[in-house]
Amino acid sequence: MENKSFRKFLEVKSASTKVERQKGRIAWEEEAIKGRQSFSSFIEFAYSDKPSGDYIYLDRGTAFDVLDRINWMDKKIKSLSRRMKILFMLLVVISLVAAWGWLT
Repeated sequence: MENKSFRKFLEVKSASTKVERQKGRIAWEEEAIKGRQSFSSFIEFAYSDKPSGDYIYLDRGTAFDVLDRINWMDKKIKSLSRRMKILFMLLVVISLVAAWGWLT
């Protein structure tokens, strides 16, 4: 079911693209839509300074790598937030002790 819908999607996307076969190679040119950019891979998108279009197509491995990296960064942010709260509370306690010592 899913494979057929993806195949249909590819057929619709490639219907307007002229494909040329040359000595075992396939070449094609895509017409650029004015005001939008199209990237062929995630690396090209990530390191480009041009604005992207509405969608970026990733292969499964790249998508899992991106998801893994996002999950790692989310855990790191939570850990650093917890550490920052502890250090802030420690700073408040030390400030209160210093103020108490200065007042007495």
